[in-house]
Amino acid sequence: MNWKELWMTLFGTTEWLGLNIGFWVAMAVVLLIVIVMNVVFWTMKPKADAKESDIVN
Repeated sequence: MNWKELWMTLFGTTEWLGLNIGFWVAMAVVLLIVIVMNVVFWTMKPKADAKESDIVN
């Protein structure tokens, strides 16, 4: 299956805002990874044994 031909059949173009669709797919993948990482890290709880005195030395 050729994705470019499929896309051309459905939408009639392989560019959007002057940029190739491959660029936009890559940007969407990066955006998805960033969102997943933010969700994972923002939902983590801090360690209970981390104290201010340990951080300062």
